[in-house]
Amino acid sequence: MAERKAISKKTRFEVFKRDSFKCQYCGRSAPDVILNVDHILPVSRGGKNVIMNLITACFACNNGKGARELSDNAAISKQKSQLDELAQKREQLGMLVEWRESLIDAMDQEVRLIKIEFEKYTECELTEHGIASMRGMIKQFGYDEVVLAISIAAGKFRDRNKAQIINYIAGICWNRKRSATE
Repeated sequence: MAERKAISKKTRFEVFKRDSFKCQYCGRSAPDVILNVDHILPVSRGGKNVIMNLITACFACNNGKGARELSDNAAISKQKSQLDELAQKREQLGMLVEWRESLIDAMDQEVRLIKIEFEKYTECELTEHGIASMRGMIKQFGYDEVVLAISIAAGKFRDRNKAQIINYIAGICWNRKRSATE
């Protein structure tokens, strides 16, 4: 006989949440009944404490079932729906990752263009720290505002170091944002 291991509270809650806090055998739900987590494939037959082998059952249904596998297709259809849901979640995660990567690519492109603008007007090369500062400004104020601030400040760059120039550009962005809200 397989050794029974306790089901973690987190797993138990995830099963209840997935099954909408309803017994998957009779349909009754909490708080009308006490809910348990049941093994679709019983532990005595090698069933594991994995979410795909667990189902929400009320106390009465779980005790009545015992260590028997269900002969109807309820467990199989439940597993199939779980697999379908898992496949859909994976697809959505893939789309989310792709979307985030495209945002990162767009941000990197904006930073490259800002770097070109900055170096054109200042005749100074941006360091990694300066690039990080520009990236922060783009996030906070937007690409167009940073480009505009660089062009506004263009005539005032003489006799200033890179840090002063970057602070000056940030100051222009702040002042423009403040005056737009007043």
